[in-house]
Order: sequence, then C-alpha cells, then structure tokens
Amino acid sequence: MTGKSGYSRRDFFKGASVLAGAAALGGVGTSTAGAAVAAKAAIPRRKLGKTDLELPAVSIGTGADNSDLNVIKYAISQGMNFVHTSTGYKKGVAIKNVGEAIKGQRDKLTLALKITWAPDDDAALDAAFETLGVDNVDIAFFNIHKASQVSDPKFRKGAERWIKMGKFRYIGLTSHKETAACLSAALDQGFYNALMPAYNISMEEEFLPIFERAEKEGVGVVLMKSGRGLNGDAYYDAVPQYLATTGITTINKGYGSFRDVQKQIEAAGQPADAEIGKRVREAAAVAMTGHCQMCGICDQVCPRGLPVADVVRCSDYYMEHALYVGTAFQTYEELKDRPQTAICGDCDLCERACPNGVPVMHHIRRAETTLA
Repeated sequence: MTGKSGYSRRDFFKGASVLAGAAALGGVGTSTAGAAVAAKAAIPRRKLGKTDLELPAVSIGTGADNSDLNVIKYAISQGMNFVHTSTGYKKGVAIKNVGEAIKGQRDKLTLALKITWAPDDDAALDAAFETLGVDNVDIAFFNIHKASQVSDPKFRKGAERWIKMGKFRYIGLTSHKETAACLSAALDQGFYNALMPAYNISMEEEFLPIFERAEKEGVGVVLMKSGRGLNGDAYYDAVPQYLATTGITTINKGYGSFRDVQKQIEAAGQPADAEIGKRVREAAAVAMTGHCQMCGICDQVCPRGLPVADVVRCSDYYMEHALYVGTAFQTYEELKDRPQTAICGDCDLCERACPNGVPVMHHIRRAETTLA
C-alpha cells in the first residue's frame, strides 16, 4: 500500500532495516583487492547476541558443492574464523575437509555444527566430533523445518543435557522451510542463543520484525543461502545491505575460490549505500518472483502429506545455482514418498495455495525427469 507521498509500507521496512543497523558498521573502513592479504584485520566483528562469542561479519559455510579444503583454509587465514558444517554436506566430505582445515588451531576458531539426528543420539554427535577432530563445538544448530515441532521439549532437554556434558556451549536453530514460523517459534521457546535462517533480501518485509525481536531478546542471527536471486556483483552489492540489517551477526556462505573469499571480505567492509540498496532489492524482487520463498504452505495443503517444498527446493534452488547442483541430486535421492506426476495426478492444491505464484507442478515434473 502506497500513501500520498509515494512511500510504501515495503519501502518503510527497507529503509528502517538499513538505518537501524547502520551503527553496527560505523567506523569500518573499506578494503581493496590489493589489500586482500591484510584483509583479516579489516573484517568487521560482531557479538553473537548475549553470548560471549565475537564472530566475523562474513564467515564460512560448507554446504556448497565446491567449498574445498584449500578454500576453507584460505578463508580461515584471512580472518573468517567462524565455520559451520554438517555431516550431511557433500555426503560427509565437507565435515572431513573442515576437520583437516582446523587442525592445530581449534582454540582460534568458533565452530558450529548442524544437528540432523535425534537430540539424545550421543553416538551420532560423538562421530561428528571424531571426524572434526574435536571434543566439542561452540554452537549446535538443531535442524527443524516444521514450526509445530520447534516447541517439542525434547530439543530443550537434549540441548541442556549436551551443554552440561560439555559437548557444546550454545544452542541454535536452523531452518529453510516454514522458516519465518520456525524462527518465531524458537524465540517463543526462550532458550535459543542463535537463529540461522535461509534468507534472501527479497524476504525482508516479513523477516525484519523477527530480526528486530531477536536483537531485543539477545538472540544472534546467522544468515545462510543469502545469494538466491543475486548473481555476481549484485550479490556483493547486497552484502553491506545484509550486514546493515537489524539483528544480523554474520553471513555464512560457501566459497568457490580464493577470489570469492577476497570479494566477500571487501564487500563486508563497505558501508550500506541507499541507492545501491534500492537497486539490489529491486533486482532480488524481480529475480525471486515466482520462486520458492520456503514458507512451507505447499506441504501444509498437500492431502498426501508429501514433501512438496523439498522437491521445489531441489528444482528451483539447487538446479539453478551452480554451487548446489550436487546437493540437489543428493537431497532428492534421500526424500521418501516424494511427489510425482503419477501420484499427484490432476491435484494442484499446492500450486494454487502458493502465495508467490510458484509453478509447483512444473518443478515436480522437472525434478522427476532431471534428478530421479
């Protein structure tokens, strides 16, 4: 809705996000390609919520297919000393690479691990630690994609038990489906120290109130999958906008080369520019039109209870993003009772219910013919 001034409610949210977070970037100078070797001193650092962890504003994720060992080592050497990984990334290769990359420098790093197993499965946790070559990690992120499951007391009970055992210090929640609802439910629980949502700048209006609440309650926010709809320089232009958003602690991302690491560091040192921000948001809005925003509504309306959103994610996100092609095949292969044309027939409730106009049935057919 636009008022007489021509300034819409969406514009209000966009402007507020930049202004509210601008102070976090105050005093940070810019860096250049020629200063890449000294870049580790230039990465802005931020406290993660109410914890005692200080993280670099840009950090290392290992879910991308080409986040190899040497690139991880290089990123660490440049000051990205926060690393997040999972036993499932790249069929276990990623966590092995992280274990190799961090040898001899555990005390200099902040480690995060995604928990994809039951919160009482000590054997799975210890196996992950053995692969990493560590006795503990700093943050464990429960991997939850249904808002109704976030309030299950087993997660809090498991977290408190593992913390008492010294397995990790802080607990987080990560989500890439029903994302906004999962984050809100996590804040309602009152014991999470960090949130890690799949987030794109086109989702700003819906998520900004959640980020503001997280900051008010001392819960840090770690962004993942922030490159959706933003390619090349458009993504690096978006980095300062992300970092100027209320509540954001760090952007966690996989890197394909040393150059990618350098450009990310350089981007983190730039101030958020209003004109560039406007251009980035417009580009992201156009790019994400008709693409999945991970709300999970398609799953909720499916009469068979099939994982529709996961199939759309494989097709829409991974198949159109070079860094995640391999993960697309792995994720699709692991899905059980997935939607298929032979099963769905003429039913298109998922597509009709999608608030973003995603051609869901097209993605189901494409995944079935390309990924199966």
